[in-house]
Amino acid sequence: MDTRIAPAVEVPIKDYRGSLRFWHWANALLISLQLMTILFQKVIVKAKTAVPELQSSGKDVSVPQARELAHIISERIWAWHIYFGWTIIALWVFRLGLQLSGPSELRFSARLMEILRRYRLAPPADKSKAGKILFAKTTYALFYLFITIMVCTGLILVFEDVSWLKGIHHLAEETHNVTMYLIIGFILIHVVGVVWAEISEDHGLISRMVGGEAPKAKVS
Repeated sequence: MDTRIAPAVEVPIKDYRGSLRFWHWANALLISLQLMTILFQKVIVKAKTAVPELQSSGKDVSVPQARELAHIISERIWAWHIYFGWTIIALWVFRLGLQLSGPSELRFSARLMEILRRYRLAPPADKSKAGKILFAKTTYALFYLFITIMVCTGLILVFEDVSWLKGIHHLAEETHNVTMYLIIGFILIHVVGVVWAEISEDHGLISRMVGGEAPKAKVS
């Protein structure tokens, strides 16, 4: 007679359901597009450099005309920046809904608590690996915080004409800009971490994030 005790069912620490994969890649695309609008705005269509470049190209353009053209292009780029921002807000609301009302598999807080529990109960031999997993998941918590800050400050900047928001407009703008660099830093660390995990100990991670996890074979 087999007297072994079956292992307890634990909350999964990773989930590759379609809803989370959609959220992940949609955010990746939109943040990339947002960074492109900033690149165009700050570097390529910068008014101070656009005016002399237009004049040096041989075009018969006066300084006021060149500045007006650069201003029009700049306004259109910022319009796209705002459109992408609204879509990011929609994704933020979607993720918040999963966090508040979704099953435990889709709630980030549940997975984080499960990882913390495993770290506390891990034997000394497994403590290092459990600590790495906890650290990685904690960085995701920072990303959610950064996105929340970007959403809130972005809304303040969009509704800058609201009288009671004017007093914090400058603070919101500075916070928005600083958080952008924090998100860029997170993305770089995230990409390096994913590639390292893929080639070292978590083979197939990228394919699971793209196509989902293959269903496990049933034991007969």
